[in-house]
Amino acid sequence: MFDAEFVAMFLNRCANHSSDEDVDAYLGVLREGNLQFTHELGYVGTCGAPDTNAFRAESLIFGDGSRALRVAKPDSETGWSPWTALQPLP
Repeated sequence: MFDAEFVAMFLNRCANHSSDEDVDAYLGVLREGNLQFTHELGYVGTCGAPDTNAFRAESLIFGDGSRALRVAKPDSETGWSPWTALQPLP
């Protein structure tokens, strides 16, 4: 099992609808577990054009090459999507 698979399962149970203020809390739990990861926040929208409807994206990239990812629409009432795990390229 890749790190991202474990983390996505864990975060979906514990922090699926976490707000932006909760980021430090769940990242702290992952750090306590001695997981090596990089945390990235950004936007996904139309390439090369300003996009007011761009989705927010949050990504955790782990030492084994796997990644956990979730997205949210701007000003979304439902919050973030569930976390999904991406396996590293072979």
